[in-house]
Amino acid sequence: MSRFVILSLVLVVLINSLTIPTIAATPPARYLNYETFVRTACNTTTYPTMCYDTLSSYSSTIKSDPIKLCTTSLNLNVKAARNATSVVSTFLKKAKSTSSPEVAILKDCVDEMKDTVDELKQAVADLKKLKGGGSSKDEHLKNVRTWVSSALTDEGTCTDGFEEGKVNVETKKMVKKAVTKLSRTTSNTLALITNYLR
Repeated sequence: MSRFVILSLVLVVLINSLTIPTIAATPPARYLNYETFVRTACNTTTYPTMCYDTLSSYSSTIKSDPIKLCTTSLNLNVKAARNATSVVSTFLKKAKSTSSPEVAILKDCVDEMKDTVDELKQAVADLKKLKGGGSSKDEHLKNVRTWVSSALTDEGTCTDGFEEGKVNVETKKMVKKAVTKLSRTTSNTLALITNYLR
C-alpha cells in the first residue's frame, strides 16, 4: 500500500471522526433552570408577576426545594413588613407634630404592622421545625399557615381604618400604597405555603 493511500485513509478517518456528533451527559431537567421552578410556583399565587420579580434572583438558592421557596418568601415578607411599618411610623411622627386628627388611626395601623412583623417571624420559626417530620410537622405547618393568615388580616385591618376616619389625603395614599404592597406579598407567601408545603 502506497504512502498516498495510507495518508488518504487516515484523512478519511479524521474527517469522519469530526462529523460524529458528541453526546454529552445531560443533567436532570430540574437542575437545568431553577428559575422555571420559581416561575411555576409563582403562577399559583394571586400576584404571579410580583412573586417572580421578588423571588427569581434567589432561584439558585431555592433550587427546587419547596421549604427553601417558602422560607425565602417568608424572610422577604418580614423585611417588607418592617419597611411598611417604617413608612406608617414616619407619618405618625409627622401627624403628632401637627396634632392631626388621624393620629389615632395611624397609631392603630402601626400596632397592626408591628403585629404583622411578629406573626411573620413566628411563621419563620415554625417553618424551620418542619424537617422534624411526624405529627409535629403537621402541627408546625398548621401554625405557619395560621401566622401568615393572621398577618394578612392585620394588614387589612390597618387599611380599613383609613376608610372610616378623616385622614390627610396624601397620608392615606402613601400608607395604603405601602400596606397594599405588603398585603400582596403576604398573600403570595400564603399561596406558596398552601400549595407547596404538605
